[in-house]
Order: sequence, then C-alpha cells, then structure tokens
Amino acid sequence: MDISAIAAFLVLGSCAGFAAGLLGIGGGILMVPFIIMLLSGMGISKELVIHMAIATSLATIMFTSISSVRAHHRHGAVIWKIVKQLAPGILVGSWVGAWVGKQMNSTSMAIFFGSFVALSATQMLLDKKPSAARELPNTAGMFSAGGVIGVLSGLVGIGGGIVSVPFMTWSNVRIHNAVA
Repeated sequence: MDISAIAAFLVLGSCAGFAAGLLGIGGGILMVPFIIMLLSGMGISKELVIHMAIATSLATIMFTSISSVRAHHRHGAVIWKIVKQLAPGILVGSWVGAWVGKQMNSTSMAIFFGSFVALSATQMLLDKKPSAARELPNTAGMFSAGGVIGVLSGLVGIGGGIVSVPFMTWSNVRIHNAVA
C-alpha cells in the first residue's frame, strides 16, 4: 500500500470518527462508500470490494464506538438500562446480518446498501417527531428492536446509531441520551 492510500484511509478514519462522536452514527454509513472507492482504486476485485468495505467498516467502528461511549459516559449521558435491554438483540442480529451478507453477491449488497442510505436520508429529511405518549417497548420489544438494528448493522457495515438513535427518540428518549 502506498503512502497516498494510507493518507486517504487516515483522513477517512478521522472524518468518520468525528461524525461518530458528534452524531452518534458510528461513521459506517460514511465510510463504506469511500472504502469501496479506495479499494477499487487499489485494484481489488469487484466481487470482493463491497464485502471487504463493509467488513472493514464494522472492524473500525469498534474503536470509534468505544471512544464515543467513554466520552458520553463521562458526561453521564449513557442510559445503561437501555443498553442492557438492546444489546442482546443487537448481538444476535449483527451475527445474522453478517451471515446473510456473506450469502449475498456484490450487486445485491450494493443495492441493499444504496436502498438503506436512501431510506435513511428520506427519514432524516421528513424529521418525524415522536408522539408525546410513546415509550420504549417491553423486554421482548427491546430485544426485537435490537435484533433489527443488529441485522441492518451487519448487512450495511454500520454501528447501528443511524437506526437506534431515531428508534430511541421516537420512544421519547432525549436526543443526547439516545446518541450516547
């Protein structure tokens, strides 16, 4: 790998890390397209590049997430009860999502990723507000929500913040706590 590729990955990682800390999105939704572009420029096979980009994104998110959680925890923003309720479903779902992704060809993965980004952008633009009476679901509902978050994370190479933050805010969790 040449110095320009290393520099490009460092810039990408810095921008994704900044986005992760500021917005709680993990940066994966930003990283995957750029990793695809960088790996394609390095001559990686079309059949491998999307899977490699998603896997690389998932591996790097581990570090940005730990750093962000530590910072938010210091400010008392993390609601650990919610984390404990969502985490089991997220773990199971992320395993299922990665397994399903492994079975998909590159074209299907690219279409799924693009569709996910388009739907996420549309949701952000619509900016629907939660109803005043809405609350977090019971334990089974939290496991199920975590499962959906995990499956999507494993399929598109994200940490899940772009799904979990809206879910929590729709359930009347304060935005700062949802991001944390």
